[in-house]
Amino acid sequence: MTAMPEYPQTTPRPILHQVVGWVVVLPLLVSFLRLPVPFGLLLVLASLAGSVYGVRFARRHASRRASLFALVVTVLNTLSLFAVGQPTIVKVPFLIAWWYVAPYYSNWVYWNF
Repeated sequence: MTAMPEYPQTTPRPILHQVVGWVVVLPLLVSFLRLPVPFGLLLVLASLAGSVYGVRFARRHASRRASLFALVVTVLNTLSLFAVGQPTIVKVPFLIAWWYVAPYYSNWVYWNF
């Protein structure tokens, strides 16, 4: 007797939207706020706690791929916080471009126009 082939588990769209909201969107929104020192630090830590909650939620309700995605993005958000000072990995390419490309481009615009 042959066994039935296993198909990959799929995640319902509302669950996937909630996981992406906790792991990607919440830290991105927090990165646009500027608050005084103790409040900003608490907000960033709350953002990382929200990402960890998103991983926990994905482990309970989503597929393995969605939970792995949530885990990888949360780890990258944590590394981004310690490396760049922003709690989201989505904003890091913009910041790197701003630091390294914008001075040369603005100098070129200044001297050519």
